[in-house]
Formats: sequence, structure tokens, C-alpha cells
Amino acid sequence: MPRILLVDNEPDIRWTMAELLKREGYEVVTASDFAGAMSIIENSGVDAAVVEIVLSGRSGIEILQHLRNREPYIPVIMMTGEPDISRLPEIVRAGACDFLSKPATADSLIRTVSKAVERKRLIDEKRALELEVQKHVDKLELAVAERTSELLEAHNFLNMVVDSSTGYAFVAVDHEGRISLFNRGAELMFGFSANDAIGQQVSEVLGGGYEPNSWPLFKAAAPADTSDHYHTELALRRQTAGAFVAAVTITPIRKQDGQLLGYLGIIKDLTEERQNAEQFSQMQARLAHNEKIAALGRMAAQVAHEVKNPLAGLRLYTLYLKSKIAGKLPAAEEALVDKVIDVIDQLSDTAEQVLSFARPVTLTRRRADLNRIITDCVPLLEPQTNAKQISIELNFNESEAFAPLDEAAMRSTLINLMLNSIQAMGTRGALRVSTETSDSGLQLEIADNGCGMNEEQVKNLFEPFYTTKSKGLGLGMSFVAKVIEQHGGSIFVDSRPREGTRIRIVLPAISEGAKAREASS
Repeated sequence: MPRILLVDNEPDIRWTMAELLKREGYEVVTASDFAGAMSIIENSGVDAAVVEIVLSGRSGIEILQHLRNREPYIPVIMMTGEPDISRLPEIVRAGACDFLSKPATADSLIRTVSKAVERKRLIDEKRALELEVQKHVDKLELAVAERTSELLEAHNFLNMVVDSSTGYAFVAVDHEGRISLFNRGAELMFGFSANDAIGQQVSEVLGGGYEPNSWPLFKAAAPADTSDHYHTELALRRQTAGAFVAAVTITPIRKQDGQLLGYLGIIKDLTEERQNAEQFSQMQARLAHNEKIAALGRMAAQVAHEVKNPLAGLRLYTLYLKSKIAGKLPAAEEALVDKVIDVIDQLSDTAEQVLSFARPVTLTRRRADLNRIITDCVPLLEPQTNAKQISIELNFNESEAFAPLDEAAMRSTLINLMLNSIQAMGTRGALRVSTETSDSGLQLEIADNGCGMNEEQVKNLFEPFYTTKSKGLGLGMSFVAKVIEQHGGSIFVDSRPREGTRIRIVLPAISEGAKAREASS
């Protein structure tokens, strides 16, 4: 039974969350402060932790840092009722695996904790498998070094040990290029069975048309003739899936008198490692971008706050002045005061937009029909579409398109996107909005035949304060990207000058568990 540590200084919240987790089959231990949490961690251990950031005395981030130093593989979920965007980079760098806003719903709490527990289970399995594979590899290399006198004995040992390792391909060949060992890892990696491979020329089984003795394994093996082993990277090919990059360690197999019997190749597919490295690089880039946005948000909020208060005072003074001069000056001069008030109101609205950008987006997602939300947005745009004689075509492949959505945020997002398309088109333009549902997710597409954008404009489209319009702050598309990301979705833009713009949004589908609960209710 997974053991969950729950740290919160509010007894009622601590008790409620503990009861919800216990009903899901978790063992829950609770603490109200840093000292209590440390006592539990040091004396009994946990599988995951849910920690409030703001605690009496030492903060929840210190608990997170202590856990990462002591037990780096325990996932920690940070939780707060007062989200502070400036602390997010600190929390991410400290190693939090997820974030919960209070008050957390039962579904979000259970879903987040379940993901953390599953992550811990996978990490434990991965570590155990890596240790097991490393143990087998070490054993094998030692055995090969000690038993080069008898090839048959080496084969028997390899057959017992290496078949338990599926992460590495072990391929042994004799000096004529015939395969004498082909383990389970090699079967999975190259797509041939051991029965089909053993005894065949390695060039015929793995070479894909290479001539004997010109296969890359033999080219890589040449430096190993003068040393114990040789390590390199090669581009190899599978039977069906094409080429891939592999790390290859070549060890010569010799008799005691030095006669060469063949080579043993230990091959590891590097595809997953390369993909993980690329994902890590993308995560670093996203973190750097988020830190930049956070700094920009703090600066914008400070500037807007400093401007908004004087504007409020200026508006009061102007209204007072208007009351004093009412009926005492010509109407044209009194109208100047009204214009001053209008300008002050416009500046206040601008300051409020900047403050809204700096605030975090908080969503309340519920099962909602995206088609209905789109249909409800269309009448709100009629003044703009009628003025330019623009037609709107709705194309839904299903009558309903349900997904977990925050209706208000999604409505604002759709209006923003469709209004941008309308503004980009001339008279008698056409705007097409379509949705498509599938098991993997929900796709929304908004396409127009307007002026389009160049590569630089597409690249900077979602950057805050970037705009090509004569009016506006350039915060609309930044808000759109934030809402879609908070929904767990992705947004893609395809646009060319004078050819129009197509925006595609992919949202996650409702889980099978949620569908089952809907069917039973």
C-alpha cells in the first residue's frame, strides 16, 4: 500500500485530504510543520508527499529540498492557496513533480497523487532493472575475459546470462562472420529470432546488403584486435523499422594461445536516450521562457499598479472640476473635460489589462461541449462580421464534442482567436471553425483567408506585448497560449502572407474512467 505524507498547517484541510486519499487505498501520514514531516521521513519513509508551501516556521520548499537531498526519487507535490508566480521557478528547480492550488478538488488531488505514486513505482522498477542489467553486463565482461580459451564454454555462459537482459543486444560472430550468439535483446532490437540468425552471415542478417567483412561491426572491431575492447557508435538497421544509432562495445574472443575466434558485440539502442536528451533540452528552454515571463509579469504588474492609483486620483479631480464648471462655460469647453475623463478611463483599462496578464490563470475544468461554446460565441461577433460582410462556417464532425474545459476561459480564448481572424480579413471574407473528435483527443481548427503572417510574426505570435496592430497591448495571444497550456493542450499555427492563417488546437480527451462514471450516472 503506497504511503503518502501530507503536510499542512490547517487541521481541517489536512484531515479532509487524508480521508480522501485513504478511501483510494493509500496509507496516509500527516504533519503540520517542518519538524513533524522530518520525523516521519527519517523514521518510516514515504512513497510520495503533498506539501503546503506556506507553513509555520520553516517553509514547505525546505521540506522539498530536504527530500530531494535525502530521497531524490520520492515525488513531491507542492500545494498552496495563494499561488505566487514569482516562486514557481524556485519550486521547479527544487524538484517538485507537480503543483496543486488550494482548495484542491477531490478529483485533482487523487489524480495528482496517483500520477506521483505511479511515477515512483516506475522509477523504482527502472532502477532495479538498470542494476540488474549492469550486474549481468559486468558478469559477462569478466567471464569473457577469463574464458577466452574455449568458445563453446563462453557460449554456454552467455546463453545463461545475457538472455535475461533485453536492453542490450549481444551478438557474437566468428572470424568468418557467422553469428554464434544472438540474445533476446538482439531479437527485439533487430527483428530476427535467434534460430534464424545463428549460423548465418552477419551481413545477411543485420547488414542489409553489406558484403561480408565490410559490415560496420567488423570495421569497428579492427581497433579491438590490439586492445581488450573497443567502444564506438554506429548507424545500424532493423529488419522493419529502419536505421538507428547504437553504442557498440567490441571485445575480441581469443584462445589462450592468442588465436582469434571471433568478436562479441554488446549493442545498446541510443534512440530513447537521444529523445530524452531532446525533451530535457526542450524542458530547459521552457523553464527559461517561463522565468522570463514571470520577470516580465512582475515588472508589468508593478508599473501598472504605480500608474493606476494616480489615474484614479486624477479621475476624481476631473469629475470634481466638471461639477464646478457645469453651466458656467460654453458647451464645447465643458466637452473637453469629458474627453479628459475618457482618456483617463482608457489608460485605466490599459493598466488593468497589464495587471490581468501578471495574474496567474486559475481554471475550473468541468465536462463541457466545445461545439456549444463555439456556437454561443458566434452571435457575440455579429457586429464585426456584419460590418465587413464576413461569413462564418461551422463544421462539426460530431454533434457534441465533450472535454474537461473551463467554459469562461475557453470562450474568451475562442473570441480572441476568431476576432483576430476577422480583423485580418477584408470585406466578404470567410472564417471556418471546425472540430473533430477521436480517442486520442479533441481538435479545434480556426481558418481564415485574411492577410496571413510571415515567419517572424508566427514565431513571436504568443510572446506578451508583441503586436502588429496599431492598437492593443499584444496580450491576447499570450492569454490564449496560457489557457490552452493550462488545459493540457497544444496549439499550432500555419500561416503565409496573403494566404490566410490556420490555427489548430489539440485538447486532451475525457479519460476512460471519466467516461465510465458518466455512463453509470
